[in-house]
Amino acid sequence: MVFESCYQLVISTAFLARLWNEIWNRDKFRCLYEAMNDHWNIFTNDLERRILKEYSTVSRKFTIFYSIMMYLLSSMFIVIPLTPAFLDIVLPLNESRPRILAIDVEFRVDMNEYFKPLFCYTTAIIVVGISIMVAADTMHFTCTTHACSLFSIIGEQIETITLHRDVEKCGRCVNEKFKSSDEQAMYQEYITCLKKYQLALKFVDILNSTHQTVAVFFLLLIGATLSLIGIRIVYVLDQMEEMIRFTFIIMGALLQLMIMCYSGQKLMDESQNIFYRAYAAKWYMYSPRIKSLLITTFYRSFTPCSLTAGKLVPLSMTTYAAVIRAGMSYFTAFLSIKE
Repeated sequence: MVFESCYQLVISTAFLARLWNEIWNRDKFRCLYEAMNDHWNIFTNDLERRILKEYSTVSRKFTIFYSIMMYLLSSMFIVIPLTPAFLDIVLPLNESRPRILAIDVEFRVDMNEYFKPLFCYTTAIIVVGISIMVAADTMHFTCTTHACSLFSIIGEQIETITLHRDVEKCGRCVNEKFKSSDEQAMYQEYITCLKKYQLALKFVDILNSTHQTVAVFFLLLIGATLSLIGIRIVYVLDQMEEMIRFTFIIMGALLQLMIMCYSGQKLMDESQNIFYRAYAAKWYMYSPRIKSLLITTFYRSFTPCSLTAGKLVPLSMTTYAAVIRAGMSYFTAFLSIKE
C-alpha cells in the first residue's frame, strides 16, 4: 500500500508540475507563439518556406499520433476496472466480483454501492491529467521543431552562399577579382542570414527558460515512477489486470521522457549542423570581411544550442539513458529491501 500511494503521488505531482509550469511561464509561452507567427513573415523565400512547411508537417503528424496514442492508452487504463462488471454479465457467479478502480484510493465508502460515481470521478481525474500532459508535450515538441527548422534554414543558406568571380588567366597565374557589386550583395546576404540566426538563438533561449525548472522535477519524477512501479509489478505478477495497468503507466512515462530528450537532442544536432555547413561552404573564396563574419559563425555554432534541466543537465538521448539507468538502480535497491 505504501508503494501504491507513493507512485500515485509521484504521477499526480508530475501532472501538477506541468500545469504549474504552463501557468507560471504563460508570458514566455505567449512570446514563443507570437515569434513563431512572426517568423512566417520573416522567412519568406522559397527555400525558407519549404523547410518551415516540412517541419510544421512533422509537428502536426506528431501531435495527431501522440494525442491518439495517449488517449488510447488512457482509455485502456480506464476500461480495466470495468472487467469485473463485464465478467459478471458474461460469466456470472453466485456473487458479484469485487470492484476495482483505475486509481487505488481509499474513499471510506462501500465500493460496490458507490462504484459508478467513484468510477466517473477517477475517470475525470485521469482524463484531465492526460490532457495536461498531451497539451504540454505537443506544444513543447512543436516549439522545438520550429527552432530546428530555423537552424536548418540558416545552415542551408550559409552553405549555398557563393561569390561570383571573374577569373583572368595569364599563363600559370590565376588572378581572381571579386566583382564589387557581387561582393557587396553577398555581404548583405550574409548579414541578413546572421540576423536570422540571432532570431533563432533568441527563440531557443526563451524556449529553454520555460522548461529549465520543470525539467529537473520531471526527470526526478520519471526516475521515481519507474522505480516505484517496478516494485508494484513485483507484487502483482499473478494479477493480469494490474500488470497491464502498470505496463501502460511505464509506457507513458518512457514516452514522455523520450519526447523531452529526443527533441532536445534534435535541437542540438540541428544547431551544430550550422558549424559543419559553414565549414562545407567555399569560405576560401570569400572576401576578407565575409571571412570575418564566418569566423564569428564558427565560434558561435561550435557550441550547440541545447535545452537543459536546471542549467546543468542537457536534455539529450544520453540523459534519457541515464534516467532509465538510475530508475533501474533504485528499483533493484527497493527490491532488496522487499526481500
